[in-house]
Amino acid sequence: MVNVSVLSQNPAAVNCGIITGSNASLIVDSGPGPSAAKQLAARAQQLSLEATGRVNPLAAVITHDHWDHFFGNATLAAAGAETFHGSQSFAGDQEASAWIALDAVRNAPETAEFAAELPEDPGDLLVDVSPVDAPGADSGLDLGDCRVEFHVLSGHSTADLVVRLIDQGIVFAGDLIEEGDPPQAGNDASLSEWVTSLHTLLSFSEATVFVPGHGAPVDRDFVERQLADLEGLRVNQADAEVSLPARVMPGDHDRTLPRERVIFPVDAER
Repeated sequence: MVNVSVLSQNPAAVNCGIITGSNASLIVDSGPGPSAAKQLAARAQQLSLEATGRVNPLAAVITHDHWDHFFGNATLAAAGAETFHGSQSFAGDQEASAWIALDAVRNAPETAEFAAELPEDPGDLLVDVSPVDAPGADSGLDLGDCRVEFHVLSGHSTADLVVRLIDQGIVFAGDLIEEGDPPQAGNDASLSEWVTSLHTLLSFSEATVFVPGHGAPVDRDFVERQLADLEGLRVNQADAEVSLPARVMPGDHDRTLPRERVIFPVDAER
């Protein structure tokens, strides 16, 4: 039986996914550091034991090169993740991103305490990455009863990748979608490419649940509203008064941290 869970942890309240198939498991984003990655690996093992009676082989995929999504990679590798998938851009920029971001995390007041668990050498955060968009590379995985497709996009960063579960109607969108807080458009963002990427997500006709990089899972209507926000900012970005609004998915959602939410099967409770 396929299980899809979303684990949300501080710092950064980042969402990481665990997709459990009958033959293998896939972690979507390794989180902001060692503690988060250890919890992800342990939970992935437990979920596969519950579903299959054994510990599945484990792989990981990284949605983009912002620190809160990949600083757990080396810890995840040490815990048994055999392969890391990402875009060619992520594979090429991983080292530079780690050097820049580690310094920023150490010096930001809101993350300085957390940074104590991170290594001194940014090189210790790096892993070998298999680019899914390299010539001849596989652009997906078969986890057993669960087909996973990787789509390399752009807009929020230069390394965006989304994870599409066709049969389950689920997309892990990374920070191309943001719920609860305004989408973050940094120096590596492109509003025009971001708009194109959200159009691509909406072209996945089977998709009914989109897991953002932060916040509660959202539906198609939410993505359409965020697309309109981005399109409006792109058109009016010369106006200093224009900014991206925060959008909240309607309904009562658990926002405690840490938390786990099972999104497939839809009637599962944990």
